[in-house]
Amino acid sequence: MRGFKSLFHPSSIAVVGASTNSAKLGHAIVRSLCALGYRGRVYAVNPKLAGQKLLGCEAYAKVSDIPDELDLAIVSVGAASSIQVLRECAARGVKSAVVLSAGFSESFGDEGRRMELEIRRIAEESGMAVVGPNCQGIVSVSEGIYTFPEIEACGGVGEISAILHSGSLTAALVSIANKRGFYLNKAVSTGNEAASTLNDFLEYFLEDPETKVIALYIEQVRDGRRFMELCKSAGKPIVALKVGRSEAGRLAAKSHTAALAGSIEVWNAVCRQAGVIQASTFEELYDLSMALAAPMQPRGNRVGIVTSPGGPSVIAADMCGELGLAVPRLSRNTVEELRRVLPSYAAVANPVDMTASALEDLSLYRQVLSIVASDGNVDALLVIALLMNHSTIARAIAEAAREIDKPIVVVWMSFFREDDLLEAVKILGERRIPNYFGPERAVKAISSMVQQARYADRKRMLRR
Repeated sequence: MRGFKSLFHPSSIAVVGASTNSAKLGHAIVRSLCALGYRGRVYAVNPKLAGQKLLGCEAYAKVSDIPDELDLAIVSVGAASSIQVLRECAARGVKSAVVLSAGFSESFGDEGRRMELEIRRIAEESGMAVVGPNCQGIVSVSEGIYTFPEIEACGGVGEISAILHSGSLTAALVSIANKRGFYLNKAVSTGNEAASTLNDFLEYFLEDPETKVIALYIEQVRDGRRFMELCKSAGKPIVALKVGRSEAGRLAAKSHTAALAGSIEVWNAVCRQAGVIQASTFEELYDLSMALAAPMQPRGNRVGIVTSPGGPSVIAADMCGELGLAVPRLSRNTVEELRRVLPSYAAVANPVDMTASALEDLSLYRQVLSIVASDGNVDALLVIALLMNHSTIARAIAEAAREIDKPIVVVWMSFFREDDLLEAVKILGERRIPNYFGPERAVKAISSMVQQARYADRKRMLRR
């Protein structure tokens, strides 16, 4: 655990395999650390560069030549060479390392496994936390650390941390979070897990005060019993996408990281017992994590729907019924208040259809949200946004949310003026208001919030 702190919050980093060739990964990592906000010391390690500077960073022939204390080594050399580099790091007292190289058990069977056992031995004997091999490393947003080539820095620091058995999907998750404004906190691509495993990172994130929600993309769990124990003890939401559910998927997982994907029936049972929220797609993994990271969570399963296009509200109501969510009658007082402020032709049942009148007066929009949210029969508010003026509507919803003490989830239904829509998505994301394209995704998000509340209640009762 101490090694993981140095991994995500290092004061100094050595990039082993640094290069002047801009096409090489060792150059891209140094460039990323320098350009994306990392404030610690960066050292380039390459015998050909010793005594020079690379992008302003001091260069040394070996890790052992660096005079200062080292928290993290990012190793970007060939598979065989990486073993010797790790030995040098261990002897030097480096606290953590990321081994990016491929060419281990995923490619070379027994010989690759032998090299991975040596990585584990080095890690165990030295106490060094080692990520990989065959991975793309880590993201630590608050520190400005991105070990991925050509990745953009997050626009802000969020509360979702992710553990993934895929480097490309880790980069994709950062990209999605950037576009939608509901940012990540940390992420790790674990690769072949020669030393540090998914369970190790899960334990760290469970204790990490910066992490509110943990997202998992899983190809295999090496120690199922420990995984269950960790999830059962979790005081924060865990969302997981388990792949290898089909025979084709299991074969693909094995060729990717030499993973042995287990029975999906067993996995489903584990999630129910351990209180893990399941995602069925990668898109949903982010959707549900975003919902569970929202500052407001529902106290029950009753949903108030506010809309202006009528059709999507019918889909939302159907979806609520299918997922065990209630769409309750609004109280008499709420209905009377809505009738006073809305045109006579507006529907004031649940769903509440404001019609296009909301476009004429945004203060009315905010007023209706407040009235419905204050109803004692409503635990969460589902807002189906107007078909135009997205960014203006987003600001109105964000303003109303400041005065509402219940979760608000927003649905976008049109892509007119895509630039305006993307701005609106980011406005809500940065204010930590979950928002989705289509009512089905939004209702599934609310369902996950209710499911997580039930898991949390069950865990509290078991701890008594």
